[in-house]
Amino acid sequence: MFKLLTEEAIQKVSLEYGRRRAILILFALVLVLTVTIIGLLPSYVLSTIRAREVEERTHITNSMKSRGDEAELYAWLTKTNLALQTLSPKLDTDRPSELIEEIIGEKIDGVYLTSFSWAKDEGKSEMFVRGIAKDRQTLLTFKDRLNTSGDFSTVTLPISELASDKDIDFQINLSSLRQAQDKP
Repeated sequence: MFKLLTEEAIQKVSLEYGRRRAILILFALVLVLTVTIIGLLPSYVLSTIRAREVEERTHITNSMKSRGDEAELYAWLTKTNLALQTLSPKLDTDRPSELIEEIIGEKIDGVYLTSFSWAKDEGKSEMFVRGIAKDRQTLLTFKDRLNTSGDFSTVTLPISELASDKDIDFQINLSSLRQAQDKP
């Protein structure tokens, strides 16, 4: 039908189509910009607020003067680092828990171990084992097993412990063989 129109009418229709296309393109552009602004506005507002907070914190931090606590804090930090170095596993060479495991491994029926004490003095470590033995022979067997185990350099059982016949309270002093071997 477009071809049946006169030349003047074709120009009017073409002009009207051009206007409508321009309006439609303009409307689509406005719609896209509106959706973009609505979608990005919250992010923009939040990022602006965060930037201002960072600027304020930086300003506050820069304007703060030292309060004189630095020496006290440095002393505390030094003390804490020293404590951490003291607890370092590299320095734990004695390992009394291993000695206790060795003693328990040598325990026989009729011997009840009640307490363990460990002491270290001038490079020499000793383990004190308290317990109750059923009879004298059981106690001597336990002492002999500790002697022959090869884990301890000396095993000392006071003679006064052997005065009783039954239910003997005893204390055995053990020196670690590892400590004796480590000495030059």
